[in-house]
Amino acid sequence: MSDHQALVEALLMKSILGQELVDTKFHLFSGRSAHSRKVSRLQALSGNDVVLAARSDFFAQLSSRTAPPDATLVDFDGGSMFEDGMTLDDYGYASDSDLEDDEVEDASQSPVSDGTATHEGNTSESDDYDFDDDLHIVADGRCKPNLTVDDPISADLPQAVAPITSAPNQHNLPVVNCRHILIRDTAFRTWKALLLYLYTNKIVFSPLKSQGQPRAYVEGPDPSSLWPCSPKSMYRLGCKVRLDSVRDQAFNAIRSGLNAENIVQELASSLTSKYPEILQMHVQVLLQHITSVPVIQNLPLLIRRIVDSQLPHGGDIIIDLYQKFLLQYHPRALALANAPTQTESAPSQPDCEFGPPIMLAPLPRSPPPPPRSPSLPSPRCEVPSFPPPKKPASKPRRPLKK
Repeated sequence: MSDHQALVEALLMKSILGQELVDTKFHLFSGRSAHSRKVSRLQALSGNDVVLAARSDFFAQLSSRTAPPDATLVDFDGGSMFEDGMTLDDYGYASDSDLEDDEVEDASQSPVSDGTATHEGNTSESDDYDFDDDLHIVADGRCKPNLTVDDPISADLPQAVAPITSAPNQHNLPVVNCRHILIRDTAFRTWKALLLYLYTNKIVFSPLKSQGQPRAYVEGPDPSSLWPCSPKSMYRLGCKVRLDSVRDQAFNAIRSGLNAENIVQELASSLTSKYPEILQMHVQVLLQHITSVPVIQNLPLLIRRIVDSQLPHGGDIIIDLYQKFLLQYHPRALALANAPTQTESAPSQPDCEFGPPIMLAPLPRSPPPPPRSPSLPSPRCEVPSFPPPKKPASKPRRPLKK
């Protein structure tokens, strides 16, 4: 029997014995208003600490409270200041495509009560807003919540205790002492898909918005049906909770959704600007479709946005594209350029304000003269003297005869 199957059977045994299955309730925002720039409509998801801690170190630290203290962790209850929503800037992930846009909702639809998960919004990708990568968890209220039958796990609890006063249209279960945590920057839909993956090892991703594929947004009542989520949102969440398996599946889902028609648009997305591995994968796909008509038509627009400083990661796009171009078409030139030079192999010098010192080769020097011995006179150049030439002897002159 696998460890995962053993955990599931343990939960079934607890439900048969009437024991509590819910240790933690996660509260997350499910709606977004572009007009007021706010997120709203908190919904709750229930979890069992034993299962979650066994599947993820992040949840193990969260349940055991061994994580370092964080000022963003506060008690959460029904009267919290976040009950009426918060601004997109405070939410920290404004481009979360798993949030339901209020403008496209049916006017006749009433607000969803706590724990209900039957109506979801647009799950395709959107990058109309900027976002921050910090995960804020507002947490740790030990209170006695009113659990509804719509909660995924708490619906199995016995109803031996009489209901207490609550909001209309809610069927209350016995009071349960559980921990309440508000996740400030993750959508209800994304977290719900993550919990389902931790329980069942199954996950389904929605298509990218840039793919232009319509899909149904209303989930069926069958509890065994899967809950789709945005691969971009799940990739970000997988990185935050340090769950490599779900992160890698989301990465592959993003990769499979890229094509010649949407690669330029996806290169400009906010997620691409935050994760280098996503950027490198997008640039690789762009290079594969570099001669396609959509890329030829749209790439100049992207370059113009980069020149106008509209994309914070524009320089990284150009650099990575150029390096991949050299690697594919001129690998030898790239290898020579990246080969270590003599200056790089020399011992490192201390840094200075004007950069590393320039190493100059010494000039050649003539050998020194040999030392002179003190006992010997210094040699002098003497010119030999020759005797003057002798004049020939003159003969005696005879007297002249008269």
